Amino acid sequence: MNRAEPLSIVVVEDYGILREELVHFLALNHYTVAGVNCSLGLDDWLASQRRPPDMTVLDLNLPGEGGLEVARRLRATYPAMGIVMLTGRKEAADRISGYTSGADVYLTKPVSGEELLAVLHSLQRRLRPPPSAAWQLDLQHHGITSPGGAGCELSANECAVLAGMARARDRIADSAELLLLCSGEEGTLNKGYLGVLLSRLRRKLAALSPDTAPQLIRAVRNKGYQLLIPLEIR
Repeated sequence: MNRAEPLSIVVVEDYGILREELVHFLALNHYTVAGVNCSLGLDDWLASQRRPPDMTVLDLNLPGEGGLEVARRLRATYPAMGIVMLTGRKEAADRISGYTSGADVYLTKPVSGEELLAVLHSLQRRLRPPPSAAWQLDLQHHGITSPGGAGCELSANECAVLAGMARARDRIADSAELLLLCSGEEGTLNKGYLGVLLSRLRRKLAALSPDTAPQLIRAVRNKGYQLLIPLEIR
């Protein structure tokens, strides 16, 4: 999913004036939004889309199939979709039915635009959580991903050296300790080999995050090497 792309919402509301107002309001607030008036209209709209919407704003009192049944189908078919029920039903039993049918949020009419936006923003944090500020090292698949989402493959020894620095105190690892983590033919694993490996590793990391290129790994005199980026190991 492209994080620069606005979230998409479909409004399922049979009252035409309210539906148009909601569609207009959400579009003004930078959502990609469509409106339909019943479950059949929703099914036709879904069939025309490349992918389902991120969120649905759903009335319960719909002609034909009711909103609770629609919510159950949506939740079963699209488990990750955000579902906001927006209805005039205010009894506790109605709220319970709404949540058990799959709603993330149950709002009663009339609702202010500010409250609806707050609810949608809250759901957005679940649907598109902010990227981690740390780099991600995948030891099983020998890969690393930058905080911006760019990734590349690493050798087993590159992974081992990165993990060794990340786990060391102050993220400073002695050269000899790093060499012990590497595998290779006896006699080839020396400080020269380690220097070449770290140089290659710096280039790979710099290509993934050019802005932080000068601050990735540094040599610490009489100590070894220090990892200067936050790194989570999986």
